Amino acid sequence: MYKLSENCKILRENAVNLKTHAKIMEFERLNWFHRGMLREKADNPESGNAALTAAGLESVILNARVLIQDGELIAGCNYGLDDSMYERAEYKSMAALYDRRFPAETDVEAAELVADGAVGGVCGIKVMTDNHTVIGYEQVLRLGFAGLLKKVEEHEKSNGASGWYSAVKRVCRAACSIGERHAAEAEGKGLEKTAEICRKVPKYPAESFHEAVQSLWFAHIINTWEDGINANSLGRLDQILYPYYKRDIEKGVLTKQGAFELICCLWIKLYRDYDVQQSCVGGCDAEGNDAVNDLSRLMIDATEALGFIRCLSVRFSPKSDPAFMRRALEAAGSLRNGVPFFFNDDVLIPALVSKGISLRDARDYTQIGCVETVIPGKSNPHAVSAHANLLKSMEYIFKSGDAGGCKTYGEFRDAVFARLKYIIKAAYEDTARHIPCAGFNAPKPYKSLLTEGCVESGRDFNDFGAKYDYYQMMLYGIPNLADSMAAVRELVYKQKKYSMEELSEQLENDWPNEAARLEFLNRAPKFGNDIPEVDGTASEIMNLSCDYLDELSAEHGYMFHAQPFTFYWMIDYGKKTAATPDGRRGGEIMAYSVSPMQGRDFNGLTALINSISQLPTKKAPGTASAIVEADPALFEGGNIKYLADVMLAGAKKGLCNVQFNIADAETLKNAREYPEKYKNLAVRVSGFSQKFVLLDKAVQDHIIGRTKHKPI
Repeated sequence: MYKLSENCKILRENAVNLKTHAKIMEFERLNWFHRGMLREKADNPESGNAALTAAGLESVILNARVLIQDGELIAGCNYGLDDSMYERAEYKSMAALYDRRFPAETDVEAAELVADGAVGGVCGIKVMTDNHTVIGYEQVLRLGFAGLLKKVEEHEKSNGASGWYSAVKRVCRAACSIGERHAAEAEGKGLEKTAEICRKVPKYPAESFHEAVQSLWFAHIINTWEDGINANSLGRLDQILYPYYKRDIEKGVLTKQGAFELICCLWIKLYRDYDVQQSCVGGCDAEGNDAVNDLSRLMIDATEALGFIRCLSVRFSPKSDPAFMRRALEAAGSLRNGVPFFFNDDVLIPALVSKGISLRDARDYTQIGCVETVIPGKSNPHAVSAHANLLKSMEYIFKSGDAGGCKTYGEFRDAVFARLKYIIKAAYEDTARHIPCAGFNAPKPYKSLLTEGCVESGRDFNDFGAKYDYYQMMLYGIPNLADSMAAVRELVYKQKKYSMEELSEQLENDWPNEAARLEFLNRAPKFGNDIPEVDGTASEIMNLSCDYLDELSAEHGYMFHAQPFTFYWMIDYGKKTAATPDGRRGGEIMAYSVSPMQGRDFNGLTALINSISQLPTKKAPGTASAIVEADPALFEGGNIKYLADVMLAGAKKGLCNVQFNIADAETLKNAREYPEKYKNLAVRVSGFSQKFVLLDKAVQDHIIGRTKHKPI
């Protein structure tokens, strides 16, 4: 384990306490982007949206102030929009400059479903077009922006000149200058080595590890300047940077300690209070061989040493080196903030291949933001494009009165599933109506430059230019719906303790009979306990959803990937969902993604893993996400080996994604009562980590209520 240098300790302190230039400069990007667009519109009133975006981004690159902190080994600052900026006059003025296209007709039925909480996300508003990417950063390292400009010019010759190619070239030329501007500032501060590196990259190819890290950071800055920081992520950095690391180590010009310090500096640069700028380590290479290397381990070491939230995922499989798994789990136990988190290659690679992605490309998958899956530099995933609240299917069958006519459980199940398909279709079709407008409304010349297929075809990143263009539909409520169906089967059809009319009355009036509610809550099997009948129902729900989504994709022509992931919207959608037969009251929170409803997984960790692993995860390339609440004791002493064995065994069965929350309930309760004593306590919320004291009470209650799994 390497230790932080004194220099990194100071830089870390500045970042955590918001003493960095990112805080000082948070309005800089907005200001210069606005000016560039206004100038372009004045000079060329007929400029299209791509030209306006290119002009704004060029203006930021050429004019934004260059600030370098004392002691920084990596120059540059990626200030971007935060939530408050969307209300500023400059932002609204920028938005008004763009031409907009909208679907010709209004879908009244879809709008009603959005209001009712059955479908949502961008449905009825716009398709997700911003800041959920992993672009081809390795191209910048390999070619430099000067080389990329030549590539654009060659394809323009083949395809013919256009305003779009002009916009891409404009951004590329501006990007060539970012290093020189920082070199001048570094030289003025006496940082000769930094100045030397910045004079070379990112205009020209990187040749050393330090140059590669600096070039990648500049490339990332520009990406976040195009459309904000948020979930613009970096991908498999241990693979991208390894050739430069290996070369320098073999030449004797770099030590592991030196590489560790540069990684720490990059991590500090990326730090934000809310961070979903995802990086990934581990996994396999293009041939399917284990790709774990020195940088994979150093990046875990740096994450642990810095001790703050740095969004890092680990790819693993049943074939993973147990020692590497133990090391990653040790870091998770040490940090206790939900980082790193884990993705199974044996699930996600076949899932991606089943959607037409080549095996070689699928093996290079990584994550954006929280858990969303992407092929770096080759895809536009339109993450979280649509939301489908599957639990509403239960509400609708009771509200319609159709439940009372179901004489057998089979009839009841078929009726519920008919409503489920209705919800998925509504979410699909309302999103699909807006897709043709997306490319026109939100061109991304910089992302196009670094995404395979765009420059080659002359089509924008948001206009089907990427090699792989697909959408992701979030599926909510699978555990709750499974629990509800199991409860109806057990207490209505099997035991006949309640009639359907009696249950309907309870649900309509939000469980006026508490004894009845507790019976449905406690006397029927619950997902998450390795009980075949309810786990099988959950699998049936997910199978039907994924298969039907494939049918709709084939029918309409837009590829949608199933994504059983809720982010923290299980709170919002829960508020719009009536009481359900699993014992849940109307308006209460729903289960997180495919995790059991909080407090219902009582048979231990292995039972929980077995239940989640029974789901048809290979049909959901958007990631079937689960958070496991763990008592800190599970990560202590010899328990790590046991935990690694459980993870590897789960991987064989179909476990997809696991994130750990490592805190006991008593600590969390104390943190809620005495927040001043727990300012730095971080938890895994729902695909991202956050300081517990910054969460609202509803989220805090949800996390406290989750079962804390202990060693046996």
